[in-house]
Amino acid sequence: MRDTITKLEKIGFSNYEAKVFMALYEGYAMSASDIAKEAKIPRPSVYEILRNFAKRGICNEVDTPSKQLYEIIDSNYIKGKLELGYKIQFDTNIRNLKECFTSIEPLYKSKKPKQYRTDVELIRGYNLSKEMKFLELVKNSSRGILLMNRFRGNISTTLDRETRDFFKRGGVFKSIYEKSTKFRIKINDEWKNVTKSDLIKICEEFTKQGEKIKFLNEVPQIMAVFDESVVYISLWDEHTPAIENSDIIIKNKRFASFITSLFNLYWDKANTLEELKKQLNL
Repeated sequence: MRDTITKLEKIGFSNYEAKVFMALYEGYAMSASDIAKEAKIPRPSVYEILRNFAKRGICNEVDTPSKQLYEIIDSNYIKGKLELGYKIQFDTNIRNLKECFTSIEPLYKSKKPKQYRTDVELIRGYNLSKEMKFLELVKNSSRGILLMNRFRGNISTTLDRETRDFFKRGGVFKSIYEKSTKFRIKINDEWKNVTKSDLIKICEEFTKQGEKIKFLNEVPQIMAVFDESVVYISLWDEHTPAIENSDIIIKNKRFASFITSLFNLYWDKANTLEELKKQLNL
């Protein structure tokens, strides 16, 4: 019995509520006195719980000439009703969470002293903050993104929501990738090593989704430029463990313009997808 009470407490019932619930659940057309005796709790507490249960539709109140009786309703109906209530509460909590952070977002570090303000942000080591920062920059971009990258680790061809929204805003996404197959791709829910043919198929999928792609034998540095105003550089060196690499975000239009010009120099000498196919005999 104690184990059942504990399980009911885990789904939101108080200790007394759980005991009253089980008394009703196992019984049939019981009076408040009978329920208090079965649940082994004070009668005044039982009356309050029964009124609450009746209001929530967990039990029915049955009037008789001599006394008022209480009867549990169908078990499946209770389960469905509780489940719906939890879903509604969850959706409400998520909505309140989003509304709260939308309203307080402009206040983030708004009182930061001027002497600590900078147009350069450093992110050390590997952590989730890197991905969050990058997606935030994509989200705030509307005109163009220039990306220089190396395929590494596990690659998915599915666009994230922020990139899909960027294309919907009419943004132009140009990428220079390294000619490499040293990564894996998810095929039929299984991560597999990539062949030259797979590399072409991946890039063709990217182009179908709106991305403009070219290739270099070796990418000198991993970086991105957002709307010619923000530069994201992921410092990379083959002799440094990935976990020790740092990322830099530079919010300076003059510097972004310089990196954009540098990107275009590499873009002009990079190979197209069709040229890569010929090189790989595909």
